[in-house]
Amino acid sequence: MGFETHQGPAHVLDRVSLAVQKGEILGLVGESGCGKSVLARSILRLIPSPPGVLLGGQILFGDQDLLKLSEKSMRALRGQQISMIFQEPMTSLNPVFTIGHQMREVVRTHKPMTKAQANAFCCSMLATVRLPDPDNVLQRYPHELSGGMLQRVMIALALACNPALLLADEPTTALDVTVQGQILAILSELATAQNLAVIFVTHDMGVVAQLCHRVAVMYAGQLVEEALVHDLFAQPAHPYTQGLIASIPGQTPGQLQTIPGSVPSALQPPSGCRFHPRCPKSTGHCALHTPQLLTVADQHKVACHQAHNRASV
Repeated sequence: MGFETHQGPAHVLDRVSLAVQKGEILGLVGESGCGKSVLARSILRLIPSPPGVLLGGQILFGDQDLLKLSEKSMRALRGQQISMIFQEPMTSLNPVFTIGHQMREVVRTHKPMTKAQANAFCCSMLATVRLPDPDNVLQRYPHELSGGMLQRVMIALALACNPALLLADEPTTALDVTVQGQILAILSELATAQNLAVIFVTHDMGVVAQLCHRVAVMYAGQLVEEALVHDLFAQPAHPYTQGLIASIPGQTPGQLQTIPGSVPSALQPPSGCRFHPRCPKSTGHCALHTPQLLTVADQHKVACHQAHNRASV
């Protein structure tokens, strides 16, 4: 996936390959600008074209390649089989319609229900995400609810049609710690109860440790590491992953750790390993040759020349 800009083409996603199973929560982590949200939106084909440009590959959902479906088929699939929770709950709902109006519209688009039936169903969904007094919530407008309440409404909307895959794009970023914990608990319980596959996009490694079963680390549009969550935190193999974990407050004693530099532009990414200008372990080989995502241990893959050398010893 890329974008046409006035400065030239920007390749935002490069050779990204991921799989997620039913009942599994896959964490997708990395700094802002690494392509996480673009990847999530690309699965539902929500990137407008132009400026978005599909450069090839496949997006397989079961035995369907989503890139080959018509727009009509995609509209039928969105919300019913694949749902998404967007990053900002305050801007994801229409401010001029009540919560009930917007929820009923989604439900009745995919389910043959009367207005009364849809209203009762929406109440049950709000109760599922632990919103008190759901009848009253349905009559409220978005600006009358707090950020945590709005995010629960968004989760209820996303799960209303019992999808097989849920894309959660940083759904707890704008919430305080207490509400964040409640939202994560709800997502974890519903994923298990409904055998739901979840791709959880975040830059918060603490949330990943709490919620996810497996983790994929993105940097500058590429996957650099993928592992089970306990393996990733116990033995991070890529220097970028090591830097992210070291940056968690309280993870290391003394001064808060940071990764020097910033994510490179997608217009002119560095040659070789894209992390090498910021990497404390880089060599001349790293600047010339692009590492492949290879298996270094059971269910543990990494794209790093140094990690490959250590694994082969």
